[in-house]
Amino acid sequence: MNEGFILSNKYRRAIFDEFAAGETNIQRIAKKHRIIQTVAQRVVDDFIKNDIIEKQDNTYVFTKKGEKLVESIGK
Repeated sequence: MNEGFILSNKYRRAIFDEFAAGETNIQRIAKKHRIIQTVAQRVVDDFIKNDIIEKQDNTYVFTKKGEKLVESIGK
């Protein structure tokens, strides 16, 4: 997975940027960006499936791969 996967979709980009900024609540992110909850959850599921984030103690955190993407995208 590369930066293009995230940058090519406005929902993935918005959610990724919010995670990079420290927000971990998907409901707040969806509401802020006016994203349908099921779409937001699907994006998060894709991030988990592609090893960008993982769920730890009811919060989402970046994996090593996700941290590298944060650095390369410049957030």
